Amino acid sequence: MKRSGDKGFTMVEMLAALFVLSLILIFVFHSSMLLKYDRYTAKMLDRMEWELFVSQTKMEIRSCDKIRLTYNRILLYKGDSLIYYERWGSYLRRRVNGKGHEIMLYNVRSFAFEPVPQGIKIRVVRNSGETHEEEIFLPRPVPVEAGE
Repeated sequence: MKRSGDKGFTMVEMLAALFVLSLILIFVFHSSMLLKYDRYTAKMLDRMEWELFVSQTKMEIRSCDKIRLTYNRILLYKGDSLIYYERWGSYLRRRVNGKGHEIMLYNVRSFAFEPVPQGIKIRVVRNSGETHEEEIFLPRPVPVEAGE
């Protein structure tokens, strides 16, 4: 019981103050983690997007009958279908038989496909200046033509 002349905190006041302090510390800690996460998100998304693009492109290139490399475009002949990857603005898109519009990569400044022994090399430069490269090995002989 509190006497009229005593000054100080009661136990309830101390518990309330500790509770408020705990809430503030938790909020500050989680906010700083979210801010730190946000800094790396764009770079991480670009990397994941690149890995997904390479994986899908490998499967498609390895299953085609013929490949034709031209400036800013790769043509894949697969049965009766003509699949091509081309730069469209700042995107790299995929089209089948001249129809459709599937965005494969965003923020692309330039890209190039070039033949290498037993495969194809892909080089993409992003708007940020970051360069990605990948060599796709062709396990079976697929004719690769380089042309205009």
